Amino acid sequence: MTTRRGFLKKTVGGAALLAAAGAVPLALRKTQLRQPRRKLQFFTLAEYSIFAAMADRVLARGPVADLPPELALAIASRPAGPPPAEIDVAGNADAFLAPIDAASAKDLKQLLALFDNALFSLLTGGPPRPFTQMSPQEQDAHLERWAGSRLAIRRTGFQALKRLTAAVYFGSPRTYASVGYPGPPDELVRSVNAARGRP
Repeated sequence: MTTRRGFLKKTVGGAALLAAAGAVPLALRKTQLRQPRRKLQFFTLAEYSIFAAMADRVLARGPVADLPPELALAIASRPAGPPPAEIDVAGNADAFLAPIDAASAKDLKQLLALFDNALFSLLTGGPPRPFTQMSPQEQDAHLERWAGSRLAIRRTGFQALKRLTAAVYFGSPRTYASVGYPGPPDELVRSVNAARGRP
């Protein structure tokens, strides 16, 4: 992760919220499950499903969100990138996160539990449903509440999830054309492949 240990725990209240979310039994969360394409290394099935649902909505706005108008217009004229499910964003995030330290892993897992917690959603102005069971419109509103929350735990948590999602998605060569990236230089590719023993 970008900021590793403590990237979510900005306040004592934030640490308490994460701990409370982690203590909620899985059966009470009622996460709508998705089936991964490969064996999970980091996420549980519920965590994978939460991350996949979140990635779908974060990326639904496309790469033009939050960019200057001139740059957004240039990117909007390019071919659309593939849907997150085709890239398997959640599966690739699972592989990417597998080596992180135990403390950071615990923080992220507790964040995902809080993000999909129906009671926490209700108490913070959302519908009394887990994120994974909300309609797309409700999910977008949920993300906006997290992004603009007065609680540091929600703001920083949202930014961490958003950055991770974007890094995994746009790290795929299949998305390069959508943002006008020609790909890494051939010389760099050759040197990396040579270091890995590939032709």
